[in-house]
Amino acid sequence: MRSTRTRTAGIVFFIATTLIATVPAGASGLSIEDQCDAAAASRHDSSRNPAFPTVEDGQIAIGVALSACREAYNAGGGTRIAFQLARALEQGGQGLAAENLYREAAEGGHTVAMVRYGQLLQKKGELAAAHALYRRSAEAGDRLGAYALGMSYRDGIGTAVDAGKAAQWLDAAAAGGYEIAALVADFPQADAPADGAH
Repeated sequence: MRSTRTRTAGIVFFIATTLIATVPAGASGLSIEDQCDAAAASRHDSSRNPAFPTVEDGQIAIGVALSACREAYNAGGGTRIAFQLARALEQGGQGLAAENLYREAAEGGHTVAMVRYGQLLQKKGELAAAHALYRRSAEAGDRLGAYALGMSYRDGIGTAVDAGKAAQWLDAAAAGGYEIAALVADFPQADAPADGAH
């Protein structure tokens, strides 16, 4: 009798789990774009839906994010959704697919995607291209872009070291609320040329 109850409970649990896993997108009452925002929105992205808390790198629930963001992307979700899908793909170990979506979002004008794609190019040694993306993002008013551009000038990434421009962009990032920029804005300038090429 007990094994029959256990078996019945196991079957009920299996059916319930299967039904929950197959609930169609939007059944939660949220639009598919909102589900993507809730699952994968970056704190650096000012275009995200602020109604949802942000998700830090490495903390994305991959299954939920990939499902919602892929559906939203396929429905024409735009650059924000492409960026969020790229974040989920990158965390899920699908680097090439993520890189392609970061590039697409960056080309579409998504300023945080410009920075992330620039970072990927920087790792590949494409320093001038990375610097150009940081510049585009910073000049569009993105605080993360301002930080990346400031660090690019500070460290000579794709450009000559320029302490003045580094300080300018790091100050802009800090003024925009990017706290880390304030910590590095007062770096030693003794070895940096006063006026460098850009």
